[in-house]
Amino acid sequence: MKKIVLPAIASVLFLPPLFAIDLPGAPQGFTWQQMPELKAAVLKPDGWFFKREESKGTLAYFITREDLDQNGQFETGLTVNVFRLKKDSAVERGRLLIENMAATKNGKVWNRTVGTFQEFGSQLKDTDASGSTIMQALAIANPKTNTLYLFIFESAAPKWDAAWQLGKQIMDNITLDDGV
Repeated sequence: MKKIVLPAIASVLFLPPLFAIDLPGAPQGFTWQQMPELKAAVLKPDGWFFKREESKGTLAYFITREDLDQNGQFETGLTVNVFRLKKDSAVERGRLLIENMAATKNGKVWNRTVGTFQEFGSQLKDTDASGSTIMQALAIANPKTNTLYLFIFESAAPKWDAAWQLGKQIMDNITLDDGV
């Protein structure tokens, strides 16, 4: 199954209030992909692609094995959606989003607090006529700024074990500034 944009177990590394250009050294086989308007960065495997989109006030970022500009879709990669909420609570929306995804895709929900951030996550399996996709979904809510970040790493089920070796490093090394 191939996905491009989805409606909207990691550790968040804290950055000082001003975005530090000097990130820690990236593990071998990765570089840091910065997202300056978020004062954030994630690991990008060497040879993978990066794409940024914005639609109706929602920012979306993609780090994918396949070239989205050439293919229009991907099989393995990370999707990041950013919601700057005005009315709803980012924490409540993040919790409900992950709970609803888990309920429809047979996932088990976990949550934790990391500094300012509240995290909700689940590993999910989606199956349709084209096959099965495994996803690791993580909603990170910043109640201080009422911003919700949704990170989803996914790959076709037969390729999951190999893909997750990269995906786990990506999801375990998310950097966010708690002032955004």
